[in-house]
Amino acid sequence: MEKSSGFSDNIALESSDAMSSSAAASCPVENLLFCVENLSLKEGSAGTNNHHGLSTRNYLLHDNGGSLPRIRETRINGFSQYQTGFENSMLLPPPLLSESVWGSNSLSNGGGFQGSRLQPRARSLVPNYNFLSGSALDEGTGRAGSGLGGVDNSMVQNQEELKKVRIFLGLLQGDSVVTYCSDQHGSRTIQGLLRLRNPQITREIYNKVLALSSRGIAVVLELMLDQHGWHVFGELIDALNYQQLKSITYEITKNLDDFVSLTLDTHGSNSIRKVIRLLRRSPLVTLVTNNLRAAFLTIMTNRIGSYAVSECFNQLSAEDNMLLYEAAIECCLDLAIDHEGSLALIRVINTIQGLQRYRLLDILSTYAAFLSQDPKGNYVVQKVISLNNPLFTQKICHHLRGYYGTISLQKGGSHIAEKCLDTEWKSWVIEDFLSNTTTLLQVAKDEFGNYVIQKALKVTKKSGNPLYQQLLLRLQPHLSILLSGYGRNVFNFITGRKSVKKV
Repeated sequence: MEKSSGFSDNIALESSDAMSSSAAASCPVENLLFCVENLSLKEGSAGTNNHHGLSTRNYLLHDNGGSLPRIRETRINGFSQYQTGFENSMLLPPPLLSESVWGSNSLSNGGGFQGSRLQPRARSLVPNYNFLSGSALDEGTGRAGSGLGGVDNSMVQNQEELKKVRIFLGLLQGDSVVTYCSDQHGSRTIQGLLRLRNPQITREIYNKVLALSSRGIAVVLELMLDQHGWHVFGELIDALNYQQLKSITYEITKNLDDFVSLTLDTHGSNSIRKVIRLLRRSPLVTLVTNNLRAAFLTIMTNRIGSYAVSECFNQLSAEDNMLLYEAAIECCLDLAIDHEGSLALIRVINTIQGLQRYRLLDILSTYAAFLSQDPKGNYVVQKVISLNNPLFTQKICHHLRGYYGTISLQKGGSHIAEKCLDTEWKSWVIEDFLSNTTTLLQVAKDEFGNYVIQKALKVTKKSGNPLYQQLLLRLQPHLSILLSGYGRNVFNFITGRKSVKKV
């Protein structure tokens, strides 16, 4: 994978005085500055309805309406574990890190990762370096802007042209590199130079982005957060040899707070995903996946951040993804009841394989009653049922016994009850309703529950199931109660009138 650099590590640059005099002799640098509007960083919000930082969740479900018993937190060998009131139920795996570690990485207000040094930069002025007009730099800018790919390396073989480029790069130091690359024209200019694939020029730019800005942050990190700078970063890593790429990867991943800030930012996430694609066959990718695992819950409950993890699932081997899948298993319940986390968990279900897939689906099936009553968790249960795996479908239907009346009164839960009625374990659903006439009538009159009762009547009638007659016997004496409200849909179905279609 290593690319040959093809140049000496010691490039002799002219001194700053010599560069200044040379520039002045040929064509003076215009001291023209123009104002560039500050490009605000679009941080992905990590705040959710369910998470405040990364502190361990204490589940508490009230014992009414058929809801689950209390899910309480216990500690075993210093690790937090979740335990339910189910008999013979398994303990959920502990969180990845101890609570004290997660607490130090909690999210601050505004979406920034606490402790991170990366923050939006203030408005700045961009110098206009005109003295390279007509040179290889100018040509490279045009190529970069047009997206036509690399430029013939012979264009910078001329020593005069190369000298101009080196003088230009010598004028960019520290913050001026960030400032210049944060400008659309400046970004295209640097991309053009990188597309020349000249080892000396690439080395010059590489050295500059590894240097520190005035805030003590490597320039490369600041570029990754900028809407124009991240394009420079992407072109740079394409041009690097293996050792240079290794150094860049170390710089990106050495500080977890900074890495998470990158991952939760729109442009930073794009940059991280670019690194993942480039390193997908390299051992260096473990530097990225280890960091993703260390802050897995924060990243996966953030829409932008979760894309970086999904990139790993799509690009890397099963072996490289093993630790990430293990993290998903360990915090699957936290993910399932979070808005963004539930969507990310469904993507995990789509890709996870083997024993890890079995373990994940087994936990989700075991806690089906808890998840079915959650506004987001119910979608995860529906996803598991849609896999049509008899083992897990039966387990879900079994654990929902005693709760079908409760979940049928909820929008998401009613969909789950209807799906269970389409399985060979439909009798468990209907037996729940037949065990309590009051509950049956309550569900039949409910905004969501009436569709469940209609479904129960329909599937039992179609199959000639004797449970159909039992349902009719329970409902017919109370048809007058069903004449009003949503119960009218059930009344119409029993009497043969046209029912209102479900929206």
